[in-house]
Amino acid sequence: MDKNGNKSLNLLTATLSGFSLGAVIMLMLLSDGGNEDTYMMIFAGGMTLAAAMLFSMIRLVIEAFILPHNAKKKTAERALGKDGIQILRKDETARLAYKGIYALIDGKLAKSEEYLQQALSRSDLRQNQCFCVEWLIRVYDAMENDAQLMWCYRKAVEYSPDNAEAQSRLGHAYFADGQLDRAMYCFEQALRYDPNNGYSYFSIAKIQLIRGQDKSAFETLQKLVKINENHPLCHAELADYYAMQGDRKMAEEEVKKAQLCGIKEPEELNKRINAMLSFHETEFSGGDLPTMFYRKIEKPNGGSEVHSGGRNAIGDSGEVKG
Repeated sequence: MDKNGNKSLNLLTATLSGFSLGAVIMLMLLSDGGNEDTYMMIFAGGMTLAAAMLFSMIRLVIEAFILPHNAKKKTAERALGKDGIQILRKDETARLAYKGIYALIDGKLAKSEEYLQQALSRSDLRQNQCFCVEWLIRVYDAMENDAQLMWCYRKAVEYSPDNAEAQSRLGHAYFADGQLDRAMYCFEQALRYDPNNGYSYFSIAKIQLIRGQDKSAFETLQKLVKINENHPLCHAELADYYAMQGDRKMAEEEVKKAQLCGIKEPEELNKRINAMLSFHETEFSGGDLPTMFYRKIEKPNGGSEVHSGGRNAIGDSGEVKG
């Protein structure tokens, strides 16, 4: 139960307790034999109790229903923009989108999906189509529906192919699904429209390393360093690169840089790099570390075993989870 629900329950409990206490007092007074003063006291007490109960019940209704409803309503209206109320009065598509957003806030995901899909089907303007898709992404994310999320990512690129963030997001989804060719294309498109899109550089380097194109990956990461020398994922990937080559000094240096830049889960990075370096430094080690530890063979149909795991393979910060 949420905070508002707890408050409402406490208020209702207090109201019922007050009613019970008042009833007990009335019974005690009635048992006194009954005289005019007693009945006046009972009447006055009853009226006071009734007024208190009425106030409590009104407050209960306001806190439990009206205030939460108004808050959700305002949030949904704000989502439509500063002219949201005026748009709602004139545009049926906007009203459908509003209902979908309100239903999402209210936790009614199936209803939200229905309204937003209707709004999307009625939308002719690119801006409105992208708006509906972005809210559908939130719905399907809450539903944990990976297939529909992929559909939304594709739709976002279809409606707005020059949007670097949409291209990069679709690339992440393809990468997580092991479709590396498609992922590479999306990241390249993202860089076409935003040459400074750091995460696309990082992702391209990741794919190149997975495919054994170490030299190309290193060059890609160096480009990213020039654009943003404080990119934590870039330094983490460079640490991987140097660890694969058995270069402890450079690997540890890149780990420190990644930590200074605020890499998430620094202990995990330390463990990974130390494991790779230890592998190289073990005398009986005769295997190919990049292949055994890091790379998988890409499947002919474009899929790959690497980083499979659906939408959760990439974290909120854009960090690829191992």
